[in-house]
Amino acid sequence: MGLVQRFFKQCQTALLCHGTQPRTIFLFAFFAVFDGFLPVLPAEMFVVALCILQPQKGKVVVSVFAAASALSALLLALVLGTWRNSAELLGLNLLGDQGPQALHMVRTWGPISLVFVSVFPDSPRASIALLALSGVAPAWIAGMVFIGKMMLYASLLFLIHHLPSRVGHWRGAGASWQRWLQRRASRFVAYCRRIRWLARCANPVTSTL
Repeated sequence: MGLVQRFFKQCQTALLCHGTQPRTIFLFAFFAVFDGFLPVLPAEMFVVALCILQPQKGKVVVSVFAAASALSALLLALVLGTWRNSAELLGLNLLGDQGPQALHMVRTWGPISLVFVSVFPDSPRASIALLALSGVAPAWIAGMVFIGKMMLYASLLFLIHHLPSRVGHWRGAGASWQRWLQRRASRFVAYCRRIRWLARCANPVTSTL
C-alpha cells in the first residue's frame, strides 16, 4: 500500500508541475488505460485537473481520456475472451461486491447498460467482465464505454466552466435541496481553485511571468 501511495503522490506532483503542458494530457491518458486492471489511478481527477490547468484544451482532454477508457475496456474484454480457461476466475475477482448489482443491470438492460454505468466514476469492470463472458464483442463494449465516459467527462468540463458563476446565485436558497446542491457546488468550485493554487505553488517562476 505504501508503494501505491508513493506512486500516486508522484503522479500528483507531476500533474501539478507539468499540467499546463499539452504532452501531459497524453501521458496521464496512457496511465488511465490501465484503470481497468489497476484501480489505483483516478482518471476523473486527472480530467478535472487538466481541464482546469489547460482550459483551452478541455475538449481534447475529454476526448483523449474517453478514448483511453474505451481502450482499457477493449483490452479487458479481449483478455477475458482470449484466456477462456481463467476468464471465469478473473471475472469473479473483478466483480467483487459489485457482482449482484452488475448482473441485475446487465440482465435487465442488456449491453446498453454499460453506457449508464460508465457515466459514473471508476471503471465499470464488473459490467465489462459480465458482458465479455456473455459473448458481447469487445468492440461494442469499448464503444459503449466511450459514450458513457464522454458523457461523464463532458459534464465535468461543463461544471468547471459554468459552475463558478452560478454558485453565488444559489446562496441563501430556501429549499433544503437547493442548500444541499449549493454546498456541494461550492465544494467543487473550491476544489478547482485549490488545484490552480497548488499548480502555482509548484511553478512559482511561471506563475509570476
